[in-house]
Amino acid sequence: MHLSPGQLKVVLILALLQELQVKPQREVFQELFEKDLRLCPNCFFGQRELCGEIFQKIAEPSDWSKLLKAISLLVDRRVIYFLRFKDQDQVVAKRKIIDAQNQQIKDVKKAFYELGERPGGFHLCRTPSRKPRFVSYLEQRGHASASVWFYMMHYVSPLLMQELYLQGFPVPTTYASCGLTHFQSYAGRTLTNYFEGEEDLRVELALQLMQLSLKLTFGFSDFRIMLTDFTGDNFAYDEHTKKVYLIDLDSVVLVDASSATGQAEKYEPLPGEGFTFDVSAFCSGHQLDANIYQACLLLRDYLLKNLNNERLQLLLEQCVACQDDFCDMRFQHAYDLIKMLDSKN
Repeated sequence: MHLSPGQLKVVLILALLQELQVKPQREVFQELFEKDLRLCPNCFFGQRELCGEIFQKIAEPSDWSKLLKAISLLVDRRVIYFLRFKDQDQVVAKRKIIDAQNQQIKDVKKAFYELGERPGGFHLCRTPSRKPRFVSYLEQRGHASASVWFYMMHYVSPLLMQELYLQGFPVPTTYASCGLTHFQSYAGRTLTNYFEGEEDLRVELALQLMQLSLKLTFGFSDFRIMLTDFTGDNFAYDEHTKKVYLIDLDSVVLVDASSATGQAEKYEPLPGEGFTFDVSAFCSGHQLDANIYQACLLLRDYLLKNLNNERLQLLLEQCVACQDDFCDMRFQHAYDLIKMLDSKN
């Protein structure tokens, strides 16, 4: 029997729908978690009880919603599920796909140290001769050692999201990390949806971004968070709380400043389009203004691009260029911008 392309599409949809009808959403996540447990038992065994409770709280979406998600996964490698708990909380489940070839990872600490530099992902400034203080810090906070090493190597966002939330940073609430799936609260639409929005709203978003660039730079417990992907897709705006949230922490350089002796210093981006950087510069011991540079770049080129305010546009340009004759570093520009943006609210 020969089927037309249209008939094949119908058969495919019916087959997918049939599969989705017999597999509740909570079972999908349970199977994914069991898969992660086989990959690294020592990393995730302690998560079993909480994750079991989380899976039972998931409200089943309609078959049509599950079908659309299944189809989207065929063409999009980003595994992001928009869910709802039975108590009506909106939830985002983000899953990291790693190339582990289904092999069990036995020594995650050794694997992390053997990992090469990855400027596009997570990089921990560390001293080879001693255990990173960040690992000890998280172990003291109750994280399993194997889990810390694994997440730093493959998917640092669950670690940082949970800790930054507890430290009062504007990030979504963490409900649970279940292996390579992270459950967090829904934080609104990404900032890219507001680049052409009302002027007053864009000014408010710009103000919160500048404040956040400083907060990340100063960090917590002598750890500085240096983003290397400060783009509109990685921030969201919740129209109910009126807050900007940082929703993605995969591209980060974490600097241990506990023994740093360097002073604040201007960051010089490498030649190229967008934000180009040298990881070694972040780990030099100086307090760099790279977060501020990226925030000013985002405001100048996208969020406030068409704003009719010459003084504001000039200050943004000075922040980005930061020429030696006018700028030792960008921290003062950040404070000036915050003052100006705040006065316009």
